[in-house]
Amino acid sequence: MKLLVVEDERRMLELLRQGLSEEGHTVSCAADGVAGLQMVRDHDFDVVILDVMMPKMDGFELAKHMRTENNSTPVLMLTAKDSVPDIVNGLDVGADDYVTKPFSFDELLLRLRAVRRAAIAPRTTQRNVGDLFGPLHAGGLPRWGAHQPDAHRI
Repeated sequence: MKLLVVEDERRMLELLRQGLSEEGHTVSCAADGVAGLQMVRDHDFDVVILDVMMPKMDGFELAKHMRTENNSTPVLMLTAKDSVPDIVNGLDVGADDYVTKPFSFDELLLRLRAVRRAAIAPRTTQRNVGDLFGPLHAGGLPRWGAHQPDAHRI
């Protein structure tokens, strides 16, 4: 995966860069939120990993800017801010997952794969059961009808 890690703590940034690179990922880095936002605007990434407490712009603001600008790149917050209000805020401003420090590197790898998988999963707009089919409507509930021979099945 092509990853962007935005982390102001130099030692943590280097550990993440090295570990993720050793796992076969292409890793770009930014040391503050403003630089991170510019990189998100200039490049395409599969996942963005954000610290929260950073100079110039925190991770919450960066995620909020991304979503305001209709950037749907998955965001994984990786932070020491572990209170329930912080987690709720992170997910509410647009993070797809939230991991607190200290963390297991194996868990981070699993969560990266999960947010990427969720981002690329096809969105189903029709449900088929046997010879019945139906488009999904508001609320995700199908309206069923008899199979039409020339109907497209997804």
